[in-house]
Amino acid sequence: MNEAVTETSESASPEQKRAALESVLHSHTFARADQLKSFLKYVCEMEIAGRGHELTEYLIGVEALGRPSNYSPGDDSAVRNRAFALRKKLQEYYEHEQSDAALRIELTKGSYCPHFVESSPELKSALDVRPEENSGAPAQLSSPLLPVPLPGEIAAPVEIVKSQEKARFRQGAASGIIFTLLVSGLLYLLLGAKQAANPASHTTPPILAEVWGPLLNQNADVLVCVANQPSLSVHPKTLSLPAATPELLPFDDPGGRPMPRELYDWYRTRYPTPPEQELSLTLTTNATYWGDALAAMTALKTMLSAGAAAQLFPEKVITVPTLRRRNVILFGAPEYSAAIAHFLEKCPLTVNYLDAVFGTEQGKTPSRLYAVRRDPRSRPVQTYGLITVLPSESATHQQYRTVIFSGVNSAGTQAAAEFFTSPEHLIELKGQMKKDGHDGFPAAYQIVVRSEVEDNILINFHYETYRAIPTPAGH
Repeated sequence: MNEAVTETSESASPEQKRAALESVLHSHTFARADQLKSFLKYVCEMEIAGRGHELTEYLIGVEALGRPSNYSPGDDSAVRNRAFALRKKLQEYYEHEQSDAALRIELTKGSYCPHFVESSPELKSALDVRPEENSGAPAQLSSPLLPVPLPGEIAAPVEIVKSQEKARFRQGAASGIIFTLLVSGLLYLLLGAKQAANPASHTTPPILAEVWGPLLNQNADVLVCVANQPSLSVHPKTLSLPAATPELLPFDDPGGRPMPRELYDWYRTRYPTPPEQELSLTLTTNATYWGDALAAMTALKTMLSAGAAAQLFPEKVITVPTLRRRNVILFGAPEYSAAIAHFLEKCPLTVNYLDAVFGTEQGKTPSRLYAVRRDPRSRPVQTYGLITVLPSESATHQQYRTVIFSGVNSAGTQAAAEFFTSPEHLIELKGQMKKDGHDGFPAAYQIVVRSEVEDNILINFHYETYRAIPTPAGH
């Protein structure tokens, strides 16, 4: 939390810790977060019992989240996702609902063992200081651009880390896709080099080999494309703008466009800014959503584990003709991906971003089938992912495959990728298809995945339904 706290895991009594836990579990902030409450209750009870050092990702997955005994943390990131969401929920609770709590619960990064900390007099004083009265370190405004999320979304990568730094201005990278490229590229180089030196390390579950098909071949040379959504970026106005009417200024002007005054209050409540600092907006097409980036990482991990090679690109540098006669994986939604819009326009299911999965039967009006569900504050709590598997265009005999991971929001895209890389869920899907008369997986099909989210962070996902797509003879 804040620097002005004193760790009291040893000095606080078990009764005090349980009281702090019960306060959180029965709070309004956690009212709809059943899995997060189960997670928190389990790790806190282990800590109170003096067994916090025994906590592992596997134990939490099985004991708190109900994963089966053969649960593999390497194949299922549920615990890590929920730990991230739990940290955010605890921060929200102590900031907005119980800011004067005498004893707080923290789940620090790198550990699943909770810490019980008490507020010191310095912290209580700091809480009473208004942002504009804070005369501490100046806000750091000389960093690169900060993407502003579109309504209902989170642009990647923007993460607030360590509560003690929340009074400082935290800026994410201007180009989310650069983050994806760097991290994924590093993962590719490290794991690829390791596996190339040890071919015997490739152990692909049979169900993954069946479902992914040519995408997991060692000579697959898969083209992985992450879509780039347009984002407005905020930065200090450092250049003199022309005296022309602001409405006529292009967003890609070197000086940007003056930020509307109504956005200042919203912006400054989240990122402390000197009152005299003038801000401007520019439009960037280099960003990517956090869920899309995580989905790409999940798919890359599966390919690397199988020894398959992949090339990762932002979709902005790719054209649809380059996707023909080759193995392709796409991440994003039709609204900001021309390639995905191209492929989904002839499929029975498509996505309307921030709205629903739609049915698009030929000759009929599109029908709203699986709509996002929101809480009273209009935040998504249930959304949907869509997986589309197709023979690649101009290819025959299924030697090349195109897979599209999309979603009603980017958490839905992540849920789709998590589902498609989970042997357990794919075995369940195969059983359902067998009941419906399919001998194995069709050449082309779509899967709808239902997901629970907290603040646009994926919490859990479940199989919803599938649709087989008729394909021409020879595919």
